[in-house]
Amino acid sequence: MEWEASDRCNLAGCENDRPSPRALEAIQRPTSPMLTDHWDPQDSVLRSTLGRQHGVPADQVFLTSGAMGAIRYSFEVFGNQSDRIGLLSPDWPGFRFFAERSRRQVTWLEHHDFPFHFTIDEVAKFVNDNGVDFTVVSNPSAVTGKLWSREDIDALLQECPRTMFVIDEADAIYPTLSVSSLVNHHDNVLVLGSFSKFYGLSGLRIGYLICPAQYSWAFENTIDVIELTSLAIVAAREALCDTEYQQQTQREVAGNLERLTTAAATSNYQLVPGSQCFAAYLYGGEHVPDPLIVLADKGIDLVPAKWFGLPRGGRLNLRNPGSIDRLISALDVAS
Repeated sequence: MEWEASDRCNLAGCENDRPSPRALEAIQRPTSPMLTDHWDPQDSVLRSTLGRQHGVPADQVFLTSGAMGAIRYSFEVFGNQSDRIGLLSPDWPGFRFFAERSRRQVTWLEHHDFPFHFTIDEVAKFVNDNGVDFTVVSNPSAVTGKLWSREDIDALLQECPRTMFVIDEADAIYPTLSVSSLVNHHDNVLVLGSFSKFYGLSGLRIGYLICPAQYSWAFENTIDVIELTSLAIVAAREALCDTEYQQQTQREVAGNLERLTTAAATSNYQLVPGSQCFAAYLYGGEHVPDPLIVLADKGIDLVPAKWFGLPRGGRLNLRNPGSIDRLISALDVAS
């Protein structure tokens, strides 16, 4: 059956499709200075609020043009000075672009068998055995939603003291599970965050990075002095304080994951267990039709496995209850 574009169910995105009501209201009544002035992109109010949330001093928090900007600046300050960069596969494919642009040697740790999880011991051995100077990983995983705990990351940093780790938390939806405060105890970690997904501000391109105190000067002298727009700053201030919106998002995502997990258990397919963000991965072994193709024929789009270097299946977005209902119905039919 051919599906019109307007009738298709798009589960291929990774963003929050519902913005914070407080953020939306704030940008619907802009003041004249919001449109005519250059605002300080390192807004003190927003940095202070993020600092309190993450348990770090405000002067170790830097605002960037999305998490993408934070990744770019991390590579500019550290990656371009490294001899060997280490990456995981599967992980967010954009990391490869920045690594290859740095023209440094790139070494890979691959885990392409279901459920595509890396243990901390595997990563530590990979880094130490290969002399990796710099690595960036998503946590939670941008592919499966799997989350390493603060204790896991703490152990990794201790085990590999000569490697700079960039922990990309862009997909995180549980701020209390952030590992950001580890910058107070280790000098070999940066933590990145985003307002695009959990906070629903993808269109305004705002994110942040948190660094150990000794590296603040490097980012002060690297980040663009006109990095952000006034609208992004105003919206982010409100979204960050909109706890009712945040809690509703968390409840709906948890509920969607629970329902989808139940449905997948009686289907031909496997859902990677343990997601703690919007991302979840639906897999089918070689003995069943690829769920990516089966669902596409039913008007449901996932992110293709090939984006992550995987052979089958696809990533989906857990945010929208109606979309998850449609996916569950399609799984019932497919089974």
